[in-house]
Formats: sequence, C-alpha cells, structure tokens
Amino acid sequence: MPGPGFDNIFNKMKEVTNKAASETNKAAKAAKLKMTVMSLNTEKTRHLQTVGQRTYTLFIENQSINGKLLQEKVLEELKQIERIEERIKELEAEVAELQGQPVNVTDVTGGGEGTSPEDNR
Repeated sequence: MPGPGFDNIFNKMKEVTNKAASETNKAAKAAKLKMTVMSLNTEKTRHLQTVGQRTYTLFIENQSINGKLLQEKVLEELKQIERIEERIKELEAEVAELQGQPVNVTDVTGGGEGTSPEDNR
C-alpha cells in the first residue's frame, strides 16, 4: 500500500499537470484571439481598399473630388473600419491579459517546497 510520500508525489504531479493544462488552455485562447485579430486586419484592409477604389472612381467620373459626395460614398466603410479597430483593441487587450499572467511552476523532483529552476543553478 503506498505511503504518504507517494501521495505527496502524486498530488504534486497532479498539480503540475493541472497547471500545464491551464497554461495550454490560455495559450490556445491567445492563439485563437490572435487569429481573429489577423482576420479583422484583413477585413479592415478590404474596407480601406474599397474607400480608395470609391475615391478613385469618383475622381475619374468628375475629374475632381467633391468632399460631400465622397463622404456619402465612403462613410459606411469608414464606420466599419472604426468598429474593426475598436474590436482589435479589445482582442489585443485580452491577449495581453492572458499572456501577462505569471506562470508558477513547482519543482516536483523532491528538491523541497518552492524550489525553482533558478535555485538549481
């Protein structure tokens, strides 16, 4: 029958495994958020290209740029860009929060409580 030492090692291993799973989960969430940011940046680029294309088309049609007419043609695209930029900021803050949480790893090799890799140098 295993003794208390075995239980202690088992509990430490379980704790380390749980921490590793938690860190893996955080890393996966951060990666997913980063992919969403990349998609939003692609969408933003598409809207910017649309603004440019509409501006150029307006210039070609009139050989000048009428500010009021231009605004009417591109206002919705500009609003979409603003919404995308706000969402990107929110997602980047979430990523920073996920990545900013410290990782606390306990040495389970029996070197003592709170032993860290720095102590073994």
